[in-house]
Amino acid sequence: MNGEQILDQATRTLREHTDAGWVALRDDVVAAAVRAFRASAPVRGRLPDGELWVASAVLVAHVRTALSSIDHAGALRITCTTTPDDQLDRVTVEIVALYGTPLVPLAGRVRAVAAQAVAESLGLTTPPVDRVVVDVSVGDVTADPRRL
Repeated sequence: MNGEQILDQATRTLREHTDAGWVALRDDVVAAAVRAFRASAPVRGRLPDGELWVASAVLVAHVRTALSSIDHAGALRITCTTTPDDQLDRVTVEIVALYGTPLVPLAGRVRAVAAQAVAESLGLTTPPVDRVVVDVSVGDVTADPRRL
């Protein structure tokens, strides 16, 4: 069901209820509308002249693209979390590593590349390593480089 269909269904449902029914449904309808029209949460960035907003899906895609340049690893899953005021708080990267690769140095490279991609996405001059945590976990190990 797309966003317009969800909104139409919510409108029909609301018309069938009294004002008391609206009060009971209001939060659910507003939550559905927000999900329908904003596919990913906003992340606040900084520019010399003010702020910018980046969709979290765009930030994740930028980090994924940057991580594709790392040898011996591939990104399985990337997530980000924000503070209540939409500041980026944490980036979590789950990778698949090539068998035999030293994992601690690999995680360090992943962390550095991810932090640099975040900085570029949010208009920062340097990676925000002092206030944004980049967690790296190894979700799989493979002997086949094609699976990276």
